[in-house]
Amino acid sequence: MKKISVIGQGYVGLPVAVEFGKCRSTVGFDIDSERIKELKSGFDRTKECTKAQLESSTNLIFSSNLADISDSQIYVVAIPTPVDKNNNPDLAPLKNVSEMLSGVIKKGDIIIYESTVYPGATEEVCVPILELGSNLTFNKEFFCGYSPERVNPGDKERTLTKIVKITSGSNPEVAHEIDKLYSEIITAGTFPVSNMMVAEAAKVIENTQR
Repeated sequence: MKKISVIGQGYVGLPVAVEFGKCRSTVGFDIDSERIKELKSGFDRTKECTKAQLESSTNLIFSSNLADISDSQIYVVAIPTPVDKNNNPDLAPLKNVSEMLSGVIKKGDIIIYESTVYPGATEEVCVPILELGSNLTFNKEFFCGYSPERVNPGDKERTLTKIVKITSGSNPEVAHEIDKLYSEIITAGTFPVSNMMVAEAAKVIENTQR
């Protein structure tokens, strides 16, 4: 089984890491070393996961050290995308993470974005950064996917595994692999769509509806 690193251990990324850590070797990565220290002690300040839930994820480790994610084959990016003072999306955190990952990804790796972006952003913004820093060719030597986060913070009834997951990939084979991956943890089922832009648009529509 491929090793997974979940980048960003906030209210979105932590539950993803915990669920994958029950069935696969998983790293919950965050640049906030204090956050990692808390999680290692069994404390989640977001209150999305209890100490018992953290301890139930027996294949999960937490780290802020890049060396600990360098041997992963799948990277799930679950970081916030804030807005600026004009309510335009601030993609700087996403760009920074993509640049960071460009230094560790290898041939055959898959990067799955869950962060809220506009349709087309994964290929227009993230992929060029990944290509530049890795010297790898998109869709030949590395691959991407988009699967929007759909959790409602603080909702203890409709948690991650109980919400249907939209999945997509940068080619049909990768899309199938990503869908199978999420099927391992999402008991509510998955909903594969035709391409990443469709999945990105679905997230925007859902946010607008909310």
